[in-house]
Amino acid sequence: MSESTLKRLVGFLVVITGLWLLAEALSDGSGSIAASGEMAGFFEDVDTAALDTVRITRADTTLTLARDDEGWTVQGLPSDSGAVRRFLAEIAAAEVGELMATNPENHARMGVSADSAAELELVSGADRRTLLVGGAGRRFGTAYVRLPGEDRVHLMEADLRGHLRRGLDQWRNRVMVTVDSSDVARIEVERSDGAYVLVRGDSVWTFVDGGPVQATAVRGILAELSRLVASGFVAESDSIAELPRASTTRAFDAEGRTLAEVSIGEGEGTRWARTPTDPYLYEVSTFRADRLAPPRDDMEPGA
Repeated sequence: MSESTLKRLVGFLVVITGLWLLAEALSDGSGSIAASGEMAGFFEDVDTAALDTVRITRADTTLTLARDDEGWTVQGLPSDSGAVRRFLAEIAAAEVGELMATNPENHARMGVSADSAAELELVSGADRRTLLVGGAGRRFGTAYVRLPGEDRVHLMEADLRGHLRRGLDQWRNRVMVTVDSSDVARIEVERSDGAYVLVRGDSVWTFVDGGPVQATAVRGILAELSRLVASGFVAESDSIAELPRASTTRAFDAEGRTLAEVSIGEGEGTRWARTPTDPYLYEVSTFRADRLAPPRDDMEPGA
């Protein structure tokens, strides 16, 4: 082999080795091009415990989750702590992976165009970062994402899309009442068709005059009082809100202290409901309304 041929061969090998090293540097180990720079680190150093604000902007609305001394609020209203906790856990586990597209003509198809993507903004002190989240990715629990002003679209390993599509009511705290049922010693039910009082003896519930009651019906009332979760909220301008009160159920402990009070409106379907401890008008199903304040006849044994 001549010296010139050897030099050409060595040069060729150097070029091949350089290209291989470059590919390895850009690859996520699976042969695809991994995220780099700001995109690669978008979630890596996010401390969810230090987040001040999370803002979700869609075409029709912007929702702001903000942390205060008592926890998280949404649009300034008490939030569903469980929903927020699950959302933050998903953010903490999120990763941005391989490059999926570089041509902006693909943005609309992948749901990451400016008018179709959901914008996720994370704020922690002076640090603000924004990500556009588009359609579902090629694997379950993934989504297409890109940075504002960037054409490159990557695959995000996180199931954030469901959280970003939540409406305001789905982020709000809908727990109306929580009571330890073992503390309840007296239940008063007022209805438009009559009222009755239930009292607990050593182990048996009866009417206040000593008459027997159906145990299953009492358990239904106690089950609702233990954790009454509304299905949503009713605007004061809604026609449902204009209906008169149909019932009020109150629970007391053995010392006569009020543990809970819930009033429910009339109607055949969804009803309004409220408690005296907060200003919100809730929405409850017919099933919950009837279970919480059954008519006296339904409390009779054999009913």
